[in-house]
Amino acid sequence: MPAAVPDRFKLEIRLGRDGDLEEWLATDTSLDRPVLVRSLGPETTPERRKQFVDTVRAAATVSHQHLARVFAVDEVDGGAYSISEWTGGSTLEDRIAADHPVELPDFLPNAAGLAGALAVLHETGSLHGAIDVSAVSYSSAHAAKLGALGRIPRTDASGDVRSLSAALESGLTGSAPGGPPPSERIDGVPKAIDRILRAGQSGTLDADGLQKALLSAPTPRAPTPGPASTSRRLLIAALVLVVLAVGLVALGRAFSGGGESIIPSPPTTIATPATSTTESPAPTLANGDVAIENAATFDPFGEGGENDADVRNLYDNDFSTAWGTESYQDPLGSLKEGVGITFTVAGTPSRVQIYGFDVDTAFEVLWSDTFYPQPKDWTSVAGAVAPPGATFIDLPARDAGFWLLWLTDLPLQPDGAYSSSIAEVRFLP
Repeated sequence: MPAAVPDRFKLEIRLGRDGDLEEWLATDTSLDRPVLVRSLGPETTPERRKQFVDTVRAAATVSHQHLARVFAVDEVDGGAYSISEWTGGSTLEDRIAADHPVELPDFLPNAAGLAGALAVLHETGSLHGAIDVSAVSYSSAHAAKLGALGRIPRTDASGDVRSLSAALESGLTGSAPGGPPPSERIDGVPKAIDRILRAGQSGTLDADGLQKALLSAPTPRAPTPGPASTSRRLLIAALVLVVLAVGLVALGRAFSGGGESIIPSPPTTIATPATSTTESPAPTLANGDVAIENAATFDPFGEGGENDADVRNLYDNDFSTAWGTESYQDPLGSLKEGVGITFTVAGTPSRVQIYGFDVDTAFEVLWSDTFYPQPKDWTSVAGAVAPPGATFIDLPARDAGFWLLWLTDLPLQPDGAYSSSIAEVRFLP
């Protein structure tokens, strides 16, 4: 039986055990949200229960989007318990078992974020002590999070980094480290990622160094298509796509009277970034002649601001920081037309990349040569709903002026409120 927890937490489903810890999916009846209960029973020693409470309590002081949030922890008669956020229950271990490792476009942002979470944990003098693929929760709809807090520690800070690096390699390749490096297993993985992961596993990097190395790593490129003779199924699929493309072109010409289509090209929202086939540094804030000069919140139908102090996080080249909207108790559309961020950008961008965008956020990208106080006076150039992973939007050529990322619908969060967040925005030439 689990340790006694406060009455507001209703135990729903026993999930199993994590070593000497029993895990339950529960409901926080006060806030009507799912939570994870981890508890030690009377068979554990007082020393173990104290160690568990001290470790989890220390982690609770750390706020990071890639670290599972802790809501409560306590020692009670005959046991101890912690209450933390429910991240969906899927771990890297589960994905590897299902032969579904981390997708290439999602790997670097999540890997750097996990290293950043560990770095912040270490900065407080705390350890995880037992990182493996079962300690990292990950699904395509949510950022990867370091969890399984309060396990019996078996390593120090250096061991944390080695263990996380090994877990990241396994999450990328689907296999335990020690075999061929990721670049030899997966088409599109730069050799630099091999070197970073191996450096982490060798103990030559601390958590902060691992994070910085991953942030500066070349972006994995899309896999090169195999030869046409490799699969008849691939040939058939390619033929179908060609036929669909021809049909769409013909339809566009029909609408435009047979000449050049007057229908704007749809925005490109893809899961893999377009990069060169040679290894080069990942895009930075100033890539060539394009750079974000300034950003500001845009809330014409509200009180004029929206977490203004966090706007700089959108272009600080740090995936562990983020800007978020306020939390709304009702759908955004029932309260106001939207909320957004304006950017002044040097140069002529051809693409915007949005990382850490909450899935199912509806948004538009608008442009104007003059800063108008109402979004209806801006020109809409693209619109989409944020998919899992990174969001990439192709842009028409526009010199100077202002860009507006306009959020029109926010997803419902586990806490019952509507909100969205973004980790990083990059404009590229």
